[in-house]
Amino acid sequence: MRPAAMFVISAGFLAALPLPALAAADAGTVLTFKGECAVESGGQRSILKLGDVVHVGDTVDVPDGAKLKLHMIDGSVLSVAPATKIVIAAFSADAKDGNRDVQLTLTSGLLRAVVAPAGAASRFEVDTATGVAAVRSTDWFVEAGSGTMRVGVLKGVVSLESDSTKHSVDIPARWGSRLEAGKDPVPPRIWEKSEFDRVIAATALD
Repeated sequence: MRPAAMFVISAGFLAALPLPALAAADAGTVLTFKGECAVESGGQRSILKLGDVVHVGDTVDVPDGAKLKLHMIDGSVLSVAPATKIVIAAFSADAKDGNRDVQLTLTSGLLRAVVAPAGAASRFEVDTATGVAAVRSTDWFVEAGSGTMRVGVLKGVVSLESDSTKHSVDIPARWGSRLEAGKDPVPPRIWEKSEFDRVIAATALD
């Protein structure tokens, strides 16, 4: 927070001085990539390189034909499929107590999140236009389309909640569910091997 005195300086020329912008907090770094993945930050767009840092508030854009893997500050790993756009709305982690606060907005496309363990008070959410998927520690996939959302879980449990109805379902390991705009989540079911094979292949990047 800026000191209050900076807002009450009486000298006209001092009051007119521009204040320095606060640097956005680090959220993660680029582990590996394929193609021209980009980040939009503060109205500027740049191509990501190995080791580049992404920040809270950034929009990560992975176009058709590209893939991206990010190592986040809490130890989680995000694998981003082609034709995917993600906004890092919030990402903080407290190494002392193990808690974190994460909110990602999946505008479109497919994301795999291998979420590191965290404290009981932690939040790790992925929002789409239709609902919210929340976890504590798991390996899972979330896919956003036009008015739809799909979640598949490899390990752990994911809670999927409708933005419209506020009804939610818990999805256990090896199961999946989907959500359509304005409706309750579909009851979870066991995913076929072919369904997991598709999302694993789409996000895999060695």
